[in-house]
Amino acid sequence: MISQVLLIALMASAQGNLASARTTYSKCLGAFAREQVKSGSDEAAFQAKLATACKSEEAAFRSASIATDVSAKIAKATAERNATEEIGYIHENAVETFKASMPQ
Repeated sequence: MISQVLLIALMASAQGNLASARTTYSKCLGAFAREQVKSGSDEAAFQAKLATACKSEEAAFRSASIATDVSAKIAKATAERNATEEIGYIHENAVETFKASMPQ
């Protein structure tokens, strides 16, 4: 049986990995959005390119998110939906960053 102390340590480690993966992914998309503004992309072009931006960071985040949820005894299907939903929120944030950075 896993002791409560060990379980808490494992959960904290998983949360740290998730936070790091989220930050890395968010920063990547933020840098991508700023680069698209600098290059003069319009919103339609940005949206099209966003779908393929930061895929390795997205995969790392998805994996960390699912692993964290599963370690917290959340069903894998729910964990996968949670990860997809959060990726959607991160994408929305990148779109907002892009729009806010566009010259008026």
